[in-house]
Amino acid sequence: MGRLSFLLVMVLSSLIFFSGCRAQTIDGRWNGKLDLGGHSLRLIFHISPDKITMDSPDQGAESIECEKIYLSGDSINLTVKKLMVRYSGRLKGDSIIGTFIQGPVKLPLILSKTVGKTSRPQTPQPPFPYQTEEVMISNDKGGAVLAGTLTIPADSDVSTPIVVMVTGSGQQNRDEELFEHKPFAVIADYLACHGIASLRYDDRGVGESTGEVLTATTADFAGDAEAVINWVRAQNRFGATGILGHSEGGLIAYMLGAKEDGPDFIVSIAGPSIQGKDIIAYQNKVALMKSGVSETDAENFRSAIAKVFEYKLKNPDITTVDDTLIEEFYPGYESSMITINLANSLKSVLTAKADNYWMMYFLGYNPADDLKSLKIPAFLIYGEKDRQVPSELNSEAASCFAPDAKIMTYPHLNHLMQHAVTGNVEEYKNIEETFSIDVLADIVTFIQSISSNDK
Repeated sequence: MGRLSFLLVMVLSSLIFFSGCRAQTIDGRWNGKLDLGGHSLRLIFHISPDKITMDSPDQGAESIECEKIYLSGDSINLTVKKLMVRYSGRLKGDSIIGTFIQGPVKLPLILSKTVGKTSRPQTPQPPFPYQTEEVMISNDKGGAVLAGTLTIPADSDVSTPIVVMVTGSGQQNRDEELFEHKPFAVIADYLACHGIASLRYDDRGVGESTGEVLTATTADFAGDAEAVINWVRAQNRFGATGILGHSEGGLIAYMLGAKEDGPDFIVSIAGPSIQGKDIIAYQNKVALMKSGVSETDAENFRSAIAKVFEYKLKNPDITTVDDTLIEEFYPGYESSMITINLANSLKSVLTAKADNYWMMYFLGYNPADDLKSLKIPAFLIYGEKDRQVPSELNSEAASCFAPDAKIMTYPHLNHLMQHAVTGNVEEYKNIEETFSIDVLADIVTFIQSISSNDK
């Protein structure tokens, strides 16, 4: 769950809450760290005469287009207008010594050509003991064309089960790549080695896939997944056809699983089982406590912002807010500067334009009805240390709404199904494990049991 503009938010909020004797060029891959006072943020620039892009691997952002203002053999000046970023530097020895500016923030940034490779031991490496096919699938109703990879086990036949894999929120490629982890590639590899086919695809607007993104909601992404399922069934090459979704993809699994002509089974990994507004409110509480706000103040704000979201959904065009309304949602907010500032945040939420279609849909969508309508085999998976979709709230709701589903909460696992210490987002990039082998094994057992029952 994340967006490209997060780079700007991360930098600002962290501050608030000539060459030597060897011939050298400035072209190549350069990396450095911004010192944000308490933690750092890695940036990588890919520099060539024709194109410059920037990565922020700690935030899962890649290939951000940069506009070249000036580039020579020993100097660079670039900008990323949509992020209000500017960087200028000059080559000195083996480094580029420069200044990174974002909005009012100005920080030194030294770049080096030495880039250490992050260890990701689970990423599949060729040769593979299975076949893959590149496919293009049209969702004519949704105006999207989806590019994907079909992974087919050895000795596959018409009885081989298959899963369509659906990513979490934010535009992601078919591997659901994040912090150099490729969880969907790891899952597809494991499934294929155990006799289960899969199809994973780039989200609309990502990679080779096309389609409108700015106005798209979870319902539109569900339409894409449904089109992929229909395409798979039309091939007449496989047996039981299911959905394996992660995070928002888990919601989509519920939505399609509740349909009469939906998938034959679902696997939901960290799929929210409570309303979107409550998920976002919880995430705010976690973020506040991490920043040093007391648990009492963080909990009071969680309760307040959940009420604000509810009000905003019913009054999307509100433009002015008085203190009486804020007091109704957030009693006693004038007790400290912290709570006064938080109250101002609530005012901003209430008066913001309701033109983030995805967010408005997510805030209002309640999975309860879809979970109650599930009549197919369902495996709902949660991580005990998930700080994005908390297991203690969502597994309980899932048990209530879908009592016939198989529901498991795994100790020590985070939102990505990695073994974690804190479960915080910042930890993801430092963990070498991409996806728990225990969860993979249980997914295989679940799908194989369905396949055997269909025979």
